[in-house]
Amino acid sequence: MTRTTWAARFLPPRAAIDVVQSGKAAHSGGGFFAFSIQKWNQYTIEMLVPLISHSPVVFWLLPAFGVRGAGYFLATTEMIFGSLIFLGYWSPRLGILGALGSIVTFIGTTSIIPFLPNGWAHEAGGFPIMTLPLGFLMKDVLFLVASFYLLKQDLTRAALEITRS
Repeated sequence: MTRTTWAARFLPPRAAIDVVQSGKAAHSGGGFFAFSIQKWNQYTIEMLVPLISHSPVVFWLLPAFGVRGAGYFLATTEMIFGSLIFLGYWSPRLGILGALGSIVTFIGTTSIIPFLPNGWAHEAGGFPIMTLPLGFLMKDVLFLVASFYLLKQDLTRAALEITRS
């Protein structure tokens, strides 16, 4: 635990670790739940079809499962990864699995960005003005970085558990 976190400045070491871990678990797991719930809805998944079809990573979902099946697949995997991240608060090994799944998920979504047609608003002068779909995807760059951070944290916690035993 580094002394650079706000929790470490104000709380005893074990309490600071608990605050940081619970915040990570709640935020990351909660984010997955919020977005996965949307994919059970026909309207939402139909809005995602143009994004999925331009992804070099998840384009295969539509021909393999159809629109409905792609939505179910994405919603289910996001629920699983969110649950694993949340459970990672108590078990770093589950957190590692959740973080790895999260990394794969966000590599899939961020891979759409360079292939999205009309991502830059030409009527507003183009780059750097984004259209809504591109702006929607840009949040996933931050989630990808956060996923690597979660992986690092859980690997560190797992290593500490191994050295203690």
